[in-house]
Amino acid sequence: MSSRYNKEKQMSRVKKIVWQNIFQQLQKHFADFCVKQWWGTSDPFERMVGSVLVQNTTWTNADRALQALVAHDLLSPEKLASQSQETLMAHIRPAGFQIAKSKALLTLASWVVAKRGMAGLQASAEATERLRSELIGLKGIGPETADTILLYTLNRPTIAGDAYTRRLAERLTGKKPSYEQVRRDMMEALPEADDLQSLHGLIIELGKAVCQKRRPQCHTCPLQTQCTYAAQETAIIRPQEKYDLAPGSGRFAPPEHS
Repeated sequence: MSSRYNKEKQMSRVKKIVWQNIFQQLQKHFADFCVKQWWGTSDPFERMVGSVLVQNTTWTNADRALQALVAHDLLSPEKLASQSQETLMAHIRPAGFQIAKSKALLTLASWVVAKRGMAGLQASAEATERLRSELIGLKGIGPETADTILLYTLNRPTIAGDAYTRRLAERLTGKKPSYEQVRRDMMEALPEADDLQSLHGLIIELGKAVCQKRRPQCHTCPLQTQCTYAAQETAIIRPQEKYDLAPGSGRFAPPEHS
């Protein structure tokens, strides 16, 4: 029993060092990365709504729906919760799945109101895991959305073990981790919410620019030398220009659930 415990403890320590190293290397690679600039907003409720709208779509579509809500002055929990589902569906149509997303947003907004608004939630002494459980209990809010909301709107030390993160972990190690496993590993390595926000955003940017689902640009990856996938793959990779953190409109693409 003691030998097994020591082995597990050692493995935990190794994973912690690995994720800390990944964080440091990604910070160097994407030196201009900024969470606030990445989201395009610092408003916590706007981020919360965006976390729902981006489900099963691109951030471009989610942002169009988000801006429609801004234009109709609906980005407060009280105003959003008072809308009819039909009205909300019309506003968020660009994000797709408007029936399911309108229901989720109305339920989420009502939950926030019941918690005494965003100020009440941000000042709450409730445990992060309890709030997470409550969020996951709301229809239309899964673990990934709940973790995104808690991390980016309430500054709670949690993180989404989303597709980008699991893909990176699998390619680095050659082993396919579960959502909860990779989430726990990152949380143990970086206990501060600010660091977890940056790590999550950096992993997504790496996944979009370099560690893509198809045709990954391994030769440009800062983690190439420690990656099992890069060592084994012999796929033809096209050269890629240096990644630019300021494309197009200047709004970046926060978590896309893929």
